[in-house]
Amino acid sequence: MKFFEENRYRKIHVLLLGLIAFTLPFPIILNSTLIILCIALLIFQGSLIKAVQNASKNLYVILLWLLFLLYIISTFFSKNQHEGFAIIERKASFIILPLLIFAFPVSTSEIKKICKLFVLGVLLAFIICIGYAFYQVLFNSRELELFFYQKLTTVLNMNAVYMASYCIIALHIALYFSKEYHKVLIATASISLIIFCVLLNSKMMLVCLCLSLIISAFKKLSRLQALLASSIILVSMFFVGVGVPKVKERIALEVNSNMSVIKQDTFRYDTPFTGTSLRLVFWRFSKEIIKENKGWLMGAHTGDFQDLLNEKYKRNGIYTGNLELKDTGYLGYGPHNQYIEVLLSLGIIGLIIFLMLLILYLKKAWVTNNYLALQCILLFIFFFITESVLSVNKGVVVFLFFTLLFYNINTHSKHSENN
Repeated sequence: MKFFEENRYRKIHVLLLGLIAFTLPFPIILNSTLIILCIALLIFQGSLIKAVQNASKNLYVILLWLLFLLYIISTFFSKNQHEGFAIIERKASFIILPLLIFAFPVSTSEIKKICKLFVLGVLLAFIICIGYAFYQVLFNSRELELFFYQKLTTVLNMNAVYMASYCIIALHIALYFSKEYHKVLIATASISLIIFCVLLNSKMMLVCLCLSLIISAFKKLSRLQALLASSIILVSMFFVGVGVPKVKERIALEVNSNMSVIKQDTFRYDTPFTGTSLRLVFWRFSKEIIKENKGWLMGAHTGDFQDLLNEKYKRNGIYTGNLELKDTGYLGYGPHNQYIEVLLSLGIIGLIIFLMLLILYLKKAWVTNNYLALQCILLFIFFFITESVLSVNKGVVVFLFFTLLFYNINTHSKHSENN
């Protein structure tokens, strides 16, 4: 017996997908509750088996599920199985989201409605963050730092780098559907998203923003116009880098960083790390752990790799906190690179599957001329270089949600376009 009449259920399901998208920039509890409600309705509607059948026809989904299965197998080989199953729980979206997205074929018009709610959610997050920053500056503090980077998103308990990635995805969506809305509305939304991304001040995301705008220019304009637009974008980004003090400060810090620290065997609590040098040290430690544990094939195991990294930090003098200040330092910090984390956790077998699913998706997006899917996967391919995106809820959900959703957009192949 069906819980709802089929057409009504479809509308409710699409609405819930839209609300999931809308709540992505906000506290996890809202998003998680909606995902649970959506899967519960799928079960009560008696559509779970059909959703599994639909999802299993997709090779991208099969590779996602195979990767998830490897995490489960790796956990059973782990000494710290408690940590392993905690990681599996965070990655449960690998199983759940394909079922929700492929519960039935989602039309392009329905995808547009879902995407519209996501853009509205990001813009609302921008208003809340800016409003809170102004309030703090006017009534509690005069620190302009409240308008930049992690302090800007404190009110939403959101990582600034992940919020910046949301801005870029929302910008892709606004530009993709630009012909269907008033030009002033699209221009206002696009400029707001670009400003938000600049204020969030993530170096990698600013690079991704620049690249995505250039790709958009070549997609929408003639060759000559695209070259002109690209020149303007690059010059604008240069002036942002040298003209916005907080952005200039972060860039200068990286440019002038002491890279000799990455070769050190021992460190002090005050070792002058930058974002780049610290990541290079984490990557070096990850390689050493793989070699020490002979984990090239199967990795150091899902439940153990973080414990092994923590031991490395302690042994080599990386700052591990101050008990009196309730500060844990770098304890719990992963490799800050998704490719390396997969290799460290699952070995070469897992990394090959992970690269296969990225390459498969990239190829399909290119061949079918699927602009949104292409921009989305390129963003995450770069994002994975500096962050372990799939190790946190705010990363894994947005990656899976939009790669799966954009996979459904009706497009035509480049071959047919040329004919």
